[in-house]
Amino acid sequence: MNDTIEAIISCMRRLILQMCARRIAENRDHAPATPWTALRKLFLQERRDWSLPGAPRVGWKRGELAEVVAALVGHGDIAEEWGDVGYYVAQTWGWLWRLYYVVTPDRIVAEAIEKFSARAGGRHC
Repeated sequence: MNDTIEAIISCMRRLILQMCARRIAENRDHAPATPWTALRKLFLQERRDWSLPGAPRVGWKRGELAEVVAALVGHGDIAEEWGDVGYYVAQTWGWLWRLYYVVTPDRIVAEAIEKFSARAGGRHC
């Protein structure tokens, strides 16, 4: 019974992060990321000039996993960066989310939901 409840909670948290991602993309007038694009953003992300209409890509920057490594050596908040990884992992495949969710404390997932809900402009998207 507990496994079933935990699986439902995991699915709901992933769905919330996916809804946030869709709303954020919509607010920025972009298409939602495909699973492959979300996976790429773990390693390499486009840098955009948000001050210009249409936010054109102006280069590249390190992905979220590099941010986690930087936090591990003292340059950032490891919990926040690992939560950001979860935001992108939620947009990929179910098996990858399940792996992430198993190794991630509930608090980090909950904080990521709060962060990206606020960024999307609503409470839990």
